[in-house]
Amino acid sequence: MMKRVVFIFICICIIFFLYGNNAKIPESTISIKNLEKELQLKLDEMQQKDGFPGVTLGIVLPDGNHISLASGFADIELKKKMNPKDRMLMGSIGKTYVAAVALQLVKEKKFSLQDKISRFLRDKKWFKRLPNAEDITIKMLMNHSGGLPRYVFKKELWRQLKESPDKVWNPEELIAFILDEKPLYPAGEGWAYTDTDYIILGMIIEKVTGNTYYEELKKRVLLPHKLKDTSPSDKRQLRRLVPGYTGDQTPPFLLPEKMVKDGVYVINPQFEWTGGGLITHSLDLARYIKLLLEGNVVSKELLEKMKQPVNEKTGKLDTTGYGLGLEVWKTEQGITYGHRGTMPGYGSMTEYVPQFGFSIAMQINTDRLSGRVKAPINQHITALKPIVVKYLKTKLKVPKVPKVS
Repeated sequence: MMKRVVFIFICICIIFFLYGNNAKIPESTISIKNLEKELQLKLDEMQQKDGFPGVTLGIVLPDGNHISLASGFADIELKKKMNPKDRMLMGSIGKTYVAAVALQLVKEKKFSLQDKISRFLRDKKWFKRLPNAEDITIKMLMNHSGGLPRYVFKKELWRQLKESPDKVWNPEELIAFILDEKPLYPAGEGWAYTDTDYIILGMIIEKVTGNTYYEELKKRVLLPHKLKDTSPSDKRQLRRLVPGYTGDQTPPFLLPEKMVKDGVYVINPQFEWTGGGLITHSLDLARYIKLLLEGNVVSKELLEKMKQPVNEKTGKLDTTGYGLGLEVWKTEQGITYGHRGTMPGYGSMTEYVPQFGFSIAMQINTDRLSGRVKAPINQHITALKPIVVKYLKTKLKVPKVPKVS
């Protein structure tokens, strides 16, 4: 008993020595609850100042603790508040998942990054009509340096999406929009972001596996890593999809203000497929990007290749730009990795910060074309990260006091 009293007394002395006999350890330096409060205040401020209907935020800290917050409205007309677990279309962030599946197949020697796409698609009647058909490699598809035009801005596509909202699109119908067009540049000698690259990559994934892309994604990524709230956006009615607001009247879109009516998306998001093709919430996005960038989804050797960017003008190797399904940014926290995504009515972004070991993701239920958003989503992420960094730095400075049993 005496030993225990002495031990407690020593612990108290240490605390008083470190913090002063009239001070105590500030709760704000060690409590995740205080971090949540500060982030919530900033999120509320952003939502009101920027004018977007609603927003969700997900953060995963280095120790695995997570934060999941929301602000604003999921449905403006019904005054329904946004919930952190509300789901939205992630748009092009889905390319990061496609790239992960592709790199697992590279590891299994189903194909290599240097393989020409002609090896897999030469038997297609339309293949020779594809711009740069004989020169594009798998790697060029993944980092958008193959010179293919972008199909998603074709007027005829959007006419059909609106006139036949229940139509189920096959990949070859999407590719058909850019056949016989001139390439944007010779393969490997430029850069242009294009969903067409990832539609073709999806076709190759299905050919070498004999399975659908979505089944491969579930088997290889979603189920093993328990990403239960991430699923295919392959139909108009999707579980827990909150309304998205656009009202964009710019051709070729000409879309209504509210993109979800009676729980149904006004067009079929299935057309996006391997150009994006997923629905999720912010915390699942943050979980995924942290798992990926910490080497839990693809091999560390291939992850390094994934992280190697090309310049978004020249297509040549650089320190920032676009990797294999990853955006690479230079930030105040050093080099970071992630992706942004847009679908009509929604904007999303996820980012991993290696220097501090945390991930962050944000989703809003509107898009830049709606006129409702005064600043791009990356500016909001940029404003939130220092709050997390401050917490992590402060926490590291707090000495651990031994527990008394």
